[in-house]
Amino acid sequence: MLRRTTPLSRRAAPLVLAISFLLAGILPLPAAQASPSAPAATRGGDYRIGHSQPIDSVNPLGQQNVISNTVSLTGYDMLLNFSTTDGRPDPETSLADSYETSPDGRTWTFRLRPGITWSDGQPLTSADVRWTYRAIMANQTNVLRGYVENIREIEAPDPSTVVFELTEPDARLESAAVPILPEHVFAKYPVASLDTMRLPLPAVTTAPFRITSYKKNGTTVLETNPRFRGDRPAMGRVVFVHYQSSQAALRDISLGSLDMIADGDSSWVAKLKDDKNLTVWTAPAPGYSEIAFNSCPSEGAGACTGPAKNVRTKVVQDPAIRRALAWGIDRANLSQTIYAGQNAPADGLISPYYSAYYRSFADDPEVGYGYDPDKARAILRKGGWDCTRTPCVKDGTKAEFEMQVRATSAQDQNAVRRIRAWAQQIGITVTMSVVTEDALNNTIYNPGSKPDTYAPSFESFYWAWSGDIATPDLNLEVLRTSNSWSDSYYSNPEYDRVSLSSLRTLDFSKRVAAMQKAQRIALTDLPYIPTVFSVEVMVTRKDTWHAYQASPSAGKGSPFGTSWTQLTALRPGPQPGTVAASGTPGTPLSTPAWLALTLLTAGTGYALGRWRRPRGEQVRDWTDE
Repeated sequence: MLRRTTPLSRRAAPLVLAISFLLAGILPLPAAQASPSAPAATRGGDYRIGHSQPIDSVNPLGQQNVISNTVSLTGYDMLLNFSTTDGRPDPETSLADSYETSPDGRTWTFRLRPGITWSDGQPLTSADVRWTYRAIMANQTNVLRGYVENIREIEAPDPSTVVFELTEPDARLESAAVPILPEHVFAKYPVASLDTMRLPLPAVTTAPFRITSYKKNGTTVLETNPRFRGDRPAMGRVVFVHYQSSQAALRDISLGSLDMIADGDSSWVAKLKDDKNLTVWTAPAPGYSEIAFNSCPSEGAGACTGPAKNVRTKVVQDPAIRRALAWGIDRANLSQTIYAGQNAPADGLISPYYSAYYRSFADDPEVGYGYDPDKARAILRKGGWDCTRTPCVKDGTKAEFEMQVRATSAQDQNAVRRIRAWAQQIGITVTMSVVTEDALNNTIYNPGSKPDTYAPSFESFYWAWSGDIATPDLNLEVLRTSNSWSDSYYSNPEYDRVSLSSLRTLDFSKRVAAMQKAQRIALTDLPYIPTVFSVEVMVTRKDTWHAYQASPSAGKGSPFGTSWTQLTALRPGPQPGTVAASGTPGTPLSTPAWLALTLLTAGTGYALGRWRRPRGEQVRDWTDE
């Protein structure tokens, strides 16, 4: 659904130094050796999830990162939760147990499940739902505004009924990923600051888990909700552990100090396929990786007042540069060499994950962007660029620009290295800059000349979008003028009109056709150059927990990230009757090694491998921590 990531204290340093000697004999594990067995989990124990992307916020109105959204899906209920079977509404687990739509699609009526209470003992009522949606409508900068742009009013005629009146039909309301918040907790805060405020902890929720502590570059903990309406989960806590490197997380799950990695690497699929204690899950995801260009018009548009003065707009906003680079990238090669064949070449903004909506542009002669360096060079020449030497030159301006990439993703860095080489071959010089996510966000949201506006100072960056679970509307929303997700600051009134029209029809074929037309406009203007479609790679241990539920249930699915039911279904220990249950595979760590791991995690909060450099004072910390 989203984007997209303090040194240890001096007091901990001697302990870490001492432990490093104990660990020296067991790390890293040889590639051919099976991961060692781990003690089975016990009821009421921790379920430990490693991730390399930072949880940028636990405030649902201000989250940017996928892992942050996953925390919200774990720690909050929506009016309609998602089914792990197909991503459709799940009436068995949702706050609403029924709903209906008027024939014209402009009135939606939801009826709440009776008897639900908040974790602090207060009853859930329709007033909480009404307040949540009205707050999102009133707050102008929160990330959930795309779900409410067609809502005219919300009424609560009785404590168990909520009625939405829409200005236009809105197919997205059924799949709106809006966590319902308690009015009695949040109504005292100014609406304008709801998306930037620090979430009061422990969080008050109706879900089976409640957020009790949060640290962006450390550990975030969710504990079970004693007033949850359903069965009590088998785990007492869900612990999210941030790593600066996915490889460090892989090392830890191999040693048994994690139960899951939520954001693995495509190369692990082949690497771990024979590991007797680990399961690698890979499934299509609702997003794509892309090169994003600074597309803010010089006169400004939406929240952008104009690009910063350092931006070489004559290069990055030149249509010939963008189209040439799009034709000059070998996506098939990128897929195989960098993404181990797991991420398919991207030919649009809507992933094949959305099978009912996906239509391929790969064979389109105008926007298919197959690998054709000769065509790329011809486009540059036609666009007025002299490419007799590299970089090409036009009116004294060299075809060169900077591309930023996140320090936490070695895979993305390798992708940019290949893109840089292909660009050089057609006469474009790309300089790669490896930066933290905070530093990258600072260039995207560089303050503009007016309050709450921006003057983006980046030229381009390589990153990825995820999407909503049920529909691809967010994939299109991110490029609309003034939307809360905008990072390229692209503005095209025709794109805005067409993409919005896809929401305002109940005719599915017309909806898909409008999405196709909107994609064609974006693929022509190229604020983004899509490179590969996303996949979800997760790793779980076989010997600590079992009964994982893949979502979707048909074909390849992921064990986490659709609904909290994927955690409440888990049971401690290995699957009965399996090899893991016999305890025979692998070689258990020696007692000193386990002691080292125990001391290390106790002293630093599961901190193995999570070193980082101090953040510079000039870099803004994008967090509500």
